[in-house]
Amino acid sequence: MSYCLNPTCQNPQNPGDAEFCQSCGSKLWLTDDRTPSASRYRIVRPIGQGGFGRTFLAVDETKPLIFSQCVIKQSFPQNTAAEKAAQLFHQEAVQLETLGKHPQIPELLAHFETDGRQYLVQEFIDGKNLAQELAQKGAFTETQIRQILNDLLPVLHFVHKSKVIHRDIKPENIIRRRLSAAPLPALENSLQPPLFQKDIVLVDFGASKKVTVTGLPQTGTIIGSAAYTAPEQLMGKAVFASDIYSLGVTCIHLLTHIPPFDLFDSTENSWAWRNYLKTAVSDDFGRILDTMLQSATNRRYSAASAVLRQLNPKPVYLEAKPVLNEPETPAERVPALPIAPPIFTREEQAQIQEALQDAIGPFNVTIQVNQAKQKLNIVINRTAENPVYYPHLCQIISTRLTDLQLNKVVAVKLLGRVNNSRVPEWKQVLQIDPKIKLRNKLVLQHSKLVKQIAPVTTKDFWLPKLQTKRFWIDSLMFAIVWFVFGSQIVIFNAWCALIVASGFIAVKHQVSQNKEFANNNLFASLVVLFLMAGGMGNSRILNTGVFGVLLGCLVVAMPLFFVKENYQ
Repeated sequence: MSYCLNPTCQNPQNPGDAEFCQSCGSKLWLTDDRTPSASRYRIVRPIGQGGFGRTFLAVDETKPLIFSQCVIKQSFPQNTAAEKAAQLFHQEAVQLETLGKHPQIPELLAHFETDGRQYLVQEFIDGKNLAQELAQKGAFTETQIRQILNDLLPVLHFVHKSKVIHRDIKPENIIRRRLSAAPLPALENSLQPPLFQKDIVLVDFGASKKVTVTGLPQTGTIIGSAAYTAPEQLMGKAVFASDIYSLGVTCIHLLTHIPPFDLFDSTENSWAWRNYLKTAVSDDFGRILDTMLQSATNRRYSAASAVLRQLNPKPVYLEAKPVLNEPETPAERVPALPIAPPIFTREEQAQIQEALQDAIGPFNVTIQVNQAKQKLNIVINRTAENPVYYPHLCQIISTRLTDLQLNKVVAVKLLGRVNNSRVPEWKQVLQIDPKIKLRNKLVLQHSKLVKQIAPVTTKDFWLPKLQTKRFWIDSLMFAIVWFVFGSQIVIFNAWCALIVASGFIAVKHQVSQNKEFANNNLFASLVVLFLMAGGMGNSRILNTGVFGVLLGCLVVAMPLFFVKENYQ
């Protein structure tokens, strides 16, 4: 099918092979008058319309079918602001010349004017926008929103570094594309460029604004979608933080599936988005969104990088300087050192590998862990058909290593390989923060102790014991010894009586474990001692010196005299 570009055409749909509109007679093929033979665009269907123009899906008939689809924006103001529309259209074209080089921003393919109208030809992004996803699948989860922010904030950082404010961030202008496995070229002046396409793409820079040299907010056109627009932008004074605000509104709309206007409590002059959540979000994430939604710019995040730092706190394992592939010179060689014993057993190493494999299992890669001295070597192996973004995997692995509390490790070397190739395609070194190494060790020891005593806190441990005669006799013995020493005989203080009683039970337990024991005779002896001490009334035998300590030790050792072989 071919679609007529004439705004006044009553029946714009035409057969695919037609060259002129059957309704109004307008030419259906769109060409650049400057280079008539370069490209011939056939309009397929309209996909959007705004105040300054219309957007169409089109095909470039001069290109192979797989690369032919594109998006064409036609300048078509619906009011008298034709001059302003032309200015914005030209401004968008100029900005997309630079911004379109980013892999998560549509590339500008052509910009020309014909028949008195301006046209922008852009890369076609195959996928659905977040508004369509919301309508089809319902409210997003915190995990999904975090992933969207992690993918989109670097794009926004790039846009702001290019001195451009988008001014129209909303779910309709964020598209999740269907990923392809083709690698993308690295961006210039990027410290850590992505190796492969990400699925989130920021589109529609028709409302964007170039920041002046002074960087001060200047009053301009009030533009953007009102429900997502920051207060200062509504007054025509948009700043970089205005995009942060719009992104925050987008997030709470996706989390709640409630229109933004209904999420704002005008009586309290604050956002009430938590009241509409389908699933609660974590406190730290909620604070991040609240900061993005602050009305005053001095209380809001001023840059996308600031949001990213809050969203991804630096893990214990910190990135070190990059690994350099430089040849080793003779002067750099050092004598071989004796082989150090491994820091982990094979079983422990297997457990670490299994934990890391579970952490990055959804990415369809395999993990291999090796150890050398106090270092771990972790190999991430992928297939040629499965592209991955290694920095993201590095973040996941570093966080998981922190959770494992591997205090013996001082550094971790990460390698990315394709089909177990000998030459890695990616390298990174992580180092543990020395300030928390001792704390890690203490936490690890504490965790082992907790693991050992954990069964004592369960009913499965106590129920079988409560059903045995021995348990109750031991309890009575403990109570008798505690009473005799705590009430009738004073050894320093009452806490010492508790220690004596506990020591008595411990010795009895050890003796009865290894030898046949006259339990009844011991119990009878303690009852006699109890009756004798109780017969003294309120009078106490004062033994606070060395004699009292010896008396307490004698009682603790009493079970040793009731081994059955002593009575045969």
